[in-house]
Amino acid sequence: MLSHIKKWLSAQTQLEQPLVADTDELAYLVAALMYEAAQADGEVSADELSLITDTIAAQFELTDSELRILLERVEADAAERIELHGLLSKLREQADYEQRLGVLELVWMIVLSDEVVDRMESQLMRRLAGLLFISDVDSGLAAQAAKKRISSTSGA
Repeated sequence: MLSHIKKWLSAQTQLEQPLVADTDELAYLVAALMYEAAQADGEVSADELSLITDTIAAQFELTDSELRILLERVEADAAERIELHGLLSKLREQADYEQRLGVLELVWMIVLSDEVVDRMESQLMRRLAGLLFISDVDSGLAAQAAKKRISSTSGA
């Protein structure tokens, strides 16, 4: 399934504008939230890490070196992070509602990538939506859009 997501990301890069603005700080915030979602179930799989890498590469214009440094920073910071408020307040300051909704969709892709949404992931997504000031309806629509994007890449 990961190869299908990679194909979709490549196609999306050519067909659409990125879901979020193009800044290094915003790239870090998005990657950090995606990483938090990936580790919500207790571990970050190689597939999830690859999806984060591919998504950030598709959404932001970073060199391979910048991407590697960014992801190393995200992983190191995640080990020390005890709260998400700092990340979310910066994201709220830098992104409008539609951009925050796009970020939430990217995070939903991580949560839905293994086709299982456990209690911790569900709780995290409700909390993220609330702290990003995204309505429950729009969060549900973002989840559906993420699921549709994943499904369209897997041929299902």
